[in-house]
Amino acid sequence: MAKPITISVTGYTEINRDPERAVLSFAVIHKAAEQTTASSNIVQTSKAVQELLETYAPKLPTGEATSDAAITHWSMTNMSTSSYQDQIDKTTVFEATTSFTAKFRDFDKLGSVSSTLSVIPNVSIKSIRWMLTDATISSLVSECRISAAHNALEKARDYAKAFGYQDVQPYEISDNGYGLPVASSASMMRSRKIMRGVRHEEQLLLTFRPEEVSMNSSVTVKFNVV
Repeated sequence: MAKPITISVTGYTEINRDPERAVLSFAVIHKAAEQTTASSNIVQTSKAVQELLETYAPKLPTGEATSDAAITHWSMTNMSTSSYQDQIDKTTVFEATTSFTAKFRDFDKLGSVSSTLSVIPNVSIKSIRWMLTDATISSLVSECRISAAHNALEKARDYAKAFGYQDVQPYEISDNGYGLPVASSASMMRSRKIMRGVRHEEQLLLTFRPEEVSMNSSVTVKFNVV
């Protein structure tokens, strides 16, 4: 008796969604001939940055961000210091550094804050990552699994029909897991100059075009032909 024909396929799906959050990462770095000077400058600049972020991050009495807060959360690392010898002057240079991250829900305000930070001395913007909320990720996990399973079923039916069979029946399913959303850091950044104040000073405004965030899932399914 001929052995029953089985079909083993891997179903795959990728779902793209518009980002709901943007995480801005930037650093404050000061260099000086004295360690105390570098540290003092870091503290001063960091306080100014904190005040800027706080204006966009109003909170409820519980400590959670208000529903209209442009920044839902921000954090700052402890200050670190180091030193090195300048190869030209042969003098010791002291460097103090601290880093910030700020999570934005309002992408227009992201551009405004980034523009302000970009003109503050010794502040360097490192990256912007586009993300989804935890609630959206949770809902997409189920959607990804179902879509991957449907993809596997479609493949198996195609193979079955190619060999003259009518349909297939699954008998073994192996979950290959799912890929967490890829938080893209490659955003298109545009800039334009606007006139500010009675003296017509020029200010550079940065605007960002969010990129889609992708999430994928795969499953291996074995079928009997029927």
